Amino acid sequence: MKIQNEHLAIATVPVQNWGELYDQDNALKIGTIFKDLDLPFFAAEKIPESLPSGRDLLGNSQEQKCGAKLTEIQKVSFVADDLRLYLDTHPDDPDALSMLKTVLGQRKRMLSEFAAEFYPLTMDCMAEGCQKDTASTCYCWAEGPAPWEGVCC
Repeated sequence: MKIQNEHLAIATVPVQNWGELYDQDNALKIGTIFKDLDLPFFAAEKIPESLPSGRDLLGNSQEQKCGAKLTEIQKVSFVADDLRLYLDTHPDDPDALSMLKTVLGQRKRMLSEFAAEFYPLTMDCMAEGCQKDTASTCYCWAEGPAPWEGVCC
């Protein structure tokens, strides 16, 4: 069967409005910062609390501290990504832009603090470390584990 210049379907997507937001802890678990977009795909009300988190599996206090800081960076990064996606379709929304600027500042500070205490997570963190210590001859990526290794420090 040959279809000539016919549309099989035309998708429409309603315009998203700025509304009530989840806090960072809930947003990461739910998958969006926007409460209006919280439309689960399956009937589960919530993830059982009895499942161990990655942080619970870490051994010593230094690993737990590292894991906790990584989780906080992940939360703020998730919020920044969700805001960026929203701003792609609402570039003139002053509330979203203001919140994105705040979140990006938090993320930059958190990444810098993590790099100083543990190891750099991004190329920007590595460059910042090299600028602070110009005599350094360390290629710092080797100081931290590869993300797929499942360890923190």
